[in-house]
Amino acid sequence: MLETTRFTYAVSSMGCKANLTDSQALESTLRQLGGTEAESGQDPDLYLLNTCTVTDEADKEARSLLRRSRAGLAIATGCLAQVDPEQLEKSVSGSKNVRVVRNSAKKEIEGLVQEWLAGTLDEQRALVQGDRALWHAEILPNRAGASESNRTRAFYKVQDGCNAFCAYCVIPLARGRSRSLPAAQVVQEIQAFVDAGVKEVVLTAIHAADYADGELDFTGLVEEILRQTSVPRLRLTSLDPGEIPDRLLELMEKNQRLCPHFHVSLQSANSRVLSAMKRAYDAEKVEERLLAIRARLPRAYVGMDLIAGFPGETETEFMDGLERLERLPWTRAHVFPFSVRKNTAAARLVQAGLGLAPEVVRERARLLRELSERKMRAALEAKVGSVMEILVEEKRVKIGTRECSQGHSRSYFKVLIPGQHPANELRRVKIVGVAEREFLKGELV
Repeated sequence: MLETTRFTYAVSSMGCKANLTDSQALESTLRQLGGTEAESGQDPDLYLLNTCTVTDEADKEARSLLRRSRAGLAIATGCLAQVDPEQLEKSVSGSKNVRVVRNSAKKEIEGLVQEWLAGTLDEQRALVQGDRALWHAEILPNRAGASESNRTRAFYKVQDGCNAFCAYCVIPLARGRSRSLPAAQVVQEIQAFVDAGVKEVVLTAIHAADYADGELDFTGLVEEILRQTSVPRLRLTSLDPGEIPDRLLELMEKNQRLCPHFHVSLQSANSRVLSAMKRAYDAEKVEERLLAIRARLPRAYVGMDLIAGFPGETETEFMDGLERLERLPWTRAHVFPFSVRKNTAAARLVQAGLGLAPEVVRERARLLRELSERKMRAALEAKVGSVMEILVEEKRVKIGTRECSQGHSRSYFKVLIPGQHPANELRRVKIVGVAEREFLKGELV
């Protein structure tokens, strides 16, 4: 191994929490090579961009971030770098200090940085392809704990890849086929995070329901983590409605260490549209599962993803889904206007003339966002007067001239408490009001 050289770096992680987990692992590698995080506003020596390609807007943001970089070396990796690296190469055409590294070559980033530090980086190697066959059998190591950074929680990826091939989604092409970490490894490494001082571990995955270690499924893995580790808080990754079994709800109901927080990959609440999306559930399953969560866990935070304007969605189907969402219990939605992804079934629907007019897509997204805002506001107001435990974070927030510390409750509500308080501490607070930007106001008790 080459002698390490001191350098500064900056990492931008786009998209999902699984991508954030990868970014933390890559950041750990940069630290091991002698890097230190650049101060805010400082141009780093090395810039690492971990891209997302879920939407066209994500693609545009990635290209913009890469063009704006003034680092001595910029490395773009992630899902866009895997499925359409030409986009990134064109955005920085002629630059000698940019390398596009496919997902399948992420393990080669360490060697790339070593070559750069030694002054031997090949200027002609603009795209690092990687070994797709090998990549489909591996998961990037989980190497970022609180001992290595200032973060108050650790993100830990237990599964990568996806076998579903939903109509709108390019992620199976970007991430490969499903593969899982052995449960024994997961338990050991999560306990190591806890021993290093981590108070909360967030399980991440591309498709958690695909998790398998012999006879052990995802819920079984969660049971093993709770049984064999002392993690104070365990938070779950995104799940489809049909992938939230009663067994998991019962576990969350009985074990306070398992945070009452769901992020549901819903996408639509209309059965015909869900079928066109090639989702493995219908509107009745959506309704049944959301009501089951409310019945067992009335204080749970339920976030969800929704796609507005899927090709072929009629006005009647949209209103059917909107009305169902209006009456069902949930907390907040991330609304994504439909975006065509190459090489997907939905792209073929658009080619067949079923794409909706942009103004229709925008209007449906607006109505869904307005509904989400009403749901979120009602959820926030319902928390006033309650007592919560929050995990205090490094981040500080200013309300007017007053500086506040920020933390998340077990149920994922953001809470502000006046003054500066040590990070990575669990504190009890009484909720006294609702602040701007979806925050609750709290006072220590």
